[in-house]
Amino acid sequence: MTSDGMEVRTRRASRVQDAVRILFLLDHCAEPDTECTAHPDAVTVLRGQKKLQALDFWLRNPDYLADELLNAAETGRSVPGVRPVDRAAALLDGDEPDLDSYPMIRWRYGAYESLDDALALLVAHGLIGIDAIGTAPDIDRWDYCLLPAGRRDAQEMRTQEPDLSWYDERAALVLLLAGDRSGSALKELQYAQGEYERTHMGEDIAGILPRVRARLAALQNRTSEGLSA
Repeated sequence: MTSDGMEVRTRRASRVQDAVRILFLLDHCAEPDTECTAHPDAVTVLRGQKKLQALDFWLRNPDYLADELLNAAETGRSVPGVRPVDRAAALLDGDEPDLDSYPMIRWRYGAYESLDDALALLVAHGLIGIDAIGTAPDIDRWDYCLLPAGRRDAQEMRTQEPDLSWYDERAALVLLLAGDRSGSALKELQYAQGEYERTHMGEDIAGILPRVRARLAALQNRTSEGLSA
């Protein structure tokens, strides 16, 4: 804990763990609405590094993901196929938040982690392609394209590596929760968390696990009282 009570976390994921997360994220993305210029065989696409970083933040931080699920529950926002309170409770159960949390650094535009090594690993194995939108040095955006070999690998891991199931399940949940919001919109949403916003530049973004567990308990109590009234 810091002097102001914020939770500090220092775990780091390996390059392979980063690559697996990204692969499952891309596998749950939508098909390209327009052709990926350099990769016309792409089966899905995630447009923009800012959105990749914002989605990865939720994927790596189950406490923040659970809090957004509680936001959805309290505002009545639908998350297709998901019961937000129950799913938040599962994310916060036991040691899972500690075991599955990999903090990100707060940088100039919010949560950031260099994913270059993981992306290079995926590109080198022909699993993804990266399209630069614009002309160097003025690149407007980076698009991340899942290729057919990447889809096959994701499916093989899904069926043959049960220990990786949480990556897959959480990637699907993150994409459902994000909906069609842009990377900028997701970053603004995450910045609204006081602990996130108050983290100093270059430091790991503080966790919010105790606060979210208390919020979950209060919401569950209100629900129980409402049912018994």
